[in-house]
Amino acid sequence: RFSILSLRVQCVLRRATVPSLVVILGATGTGKSKLAIEIGKRLQGEIISADSMQVRGFAA
Repeated sequence: RFSILSLRVQCVLRRATVPSLVVILGATGTGKSKLAIEIGKRLQGEIISADSMQVRGFAA
């Protein structure tokens, strides 16, 4: 199932003329990391994990 999706992403990114950013979002335990690793290997890209990162805004 991930192979088909990662192949589709690979085809789209190979046609891109500018550097691309792939963002993978989803619920816990759905295979996001596994998919990211597979796509990263196929595209020789980098993986940045932000699982524990929290973004906070502060009112002025």
